[in-house]
Amino acid sequence: MATETTLMTAEEYAKLHPDSDSELVRGVVIETVRPGGRHGEVCSNVVIEVGVWARANQAGTVVCNDSGVITERNPDTVRGLDAYFISTDRIPDEGLPEGWLEIPPDLCVEVLSPNDRWNDVLAKTSEYLTMGVREVWIVDPEEAGVHIYVADAPPRDVRSGATLSSPILPGFASDPKAFFEA
Repeated sequence: MATETTLMTAEEYAKLHPDSDSELVRGVVIETVRPGGRHGEVCSNVVIEVGVWARANQAGTVVCNDSGVITERNPDTVRGLDAYFISTDRIPDEGLPEGWLEIPPDLCVEVLSPNDRWNDVLAKTSEYLTMGVREVWIVDPEEAGVHIYVADAPPRDVRSGATLSSPILPGFASDPKAFFEA
């Protein structure tokens, strides 16, 4: 006897799981593990580095803290990104929504945790690029580097001691080691 699963919409998920340790993936609630202190420290460092550049250049805003982004509809997916950057020209006139972002950020940042599996991280990366995100950074504390993904190009790696820059962040330049400093 087959059972039918009712898929949840992003709107239903917002009402039923507003602050839970979970994501909505193609209509199904998936429990996530709350990351530890080191993960949060690296996320903060990324936000500081990109955020200082964004403010100084009035280029846009950086959002963090697993803020939700709707990456797919029908069935719906809501991801909690470690951080994202959205340029000023893409922010709606009324500002960022109280709820989840429905337009693609320019840059998505995921910081690897010890419990992350590469196939899951790469699936999210593909999801972000498919929704229209221009660039995805996978920040890897173990390797002290950043894996950079853009659509239709091979990934590139930038390690500590090199310069991390991006065409979507004109003038931004940072050594990835700044992300990993205590």
